[in-house]
Amino acid sequence: MNLIEYFQNQGKKNANSIQALKLIEKFCPRIDYKINLSASQFITQIFNNIESGFKPSNTIRGAVFEYLIMCVFFRNDIKPFFYQATLSFVPNLKFDFVLFDINKNPIIISVKTSSSERYKQVELESYVAKQVHKRCRCIFITYDNESIRFIDRKKQLSEILYIDEAYSAKEKTFNQLIKELSNLDYIHPEKIDYVKEGIFLGD
Repeated sequence: MNLIEYFQNQGKKNANSIQALKLIEKFCPRIDYKINLSASQFITQIFNNIESGFKPSNTIRGAVFEYLIMCVFFRNDIKPFFYQATLSFVPNLKFDFVLFDINKNPIIISVKTSSSERYKQVELESYVAKQVHKRCRCIFITYDNESIRFIDRKKQLSEILYIDEAYSAKEKTFNQLIKELSNLDYIHPEKIDYVKEGIFLGD
C-alpha cells in the first residue's frame, strides 16, 4: 500500500489530491519506509529532499511539514487524532492537531516551519484553549532550531506562559516527545463531545 492509499484508509479521503502528500510520497513511498529512522531523521531527510528538489512555495512547505508530522504519528502509532480541529467553546480557532488522553484532556499540537513571530499566535491560541480546557497540554513544534532557543529564553523570562513545551523537529528532544506520546493511550472520538469540526485520522 502506497503512502497516499494509507492516508485514505486512515480517514484522509482527499489524500490523492494533496500536493504536499504527493511530494512526500516521492521520498517515502510507504508509511513504514526506513522505519528505523528516528522521527527527527525522517522529517529532516524528506523535508530537505523536497526543498532541494522542488523549491516549494511557503504554503506548500508548511503543508509538507504538517503531513510529515502526521507520518511520524502514524509511524509511531500515535492515534487517533484530529487534524485542523475546532474545539467546542473555543470559537474561531482551528488547531493543527488535537489528541485526547484517557482522562479526556486535550493535547494540542501547533506546527510551524518557522516561529520568529508565529509563536505569538500559538501563545494566544494556547491561552484561549486553557481558559476552557484547564488541563490541556499545549505543544509547539517548529522546523527552526534557533526559534526554539528564543522561545526557551522567553519562557525562562515568563514572557511566554501558555505554550507548555516547544520542540524543533530536527533535534533529539523531538524524538523524546514522540516516544512519550507513543506510550500514551488516546480516546476514540465517539467517547467525547469536545470537537466541533476537524478531520479525524487513525481510527
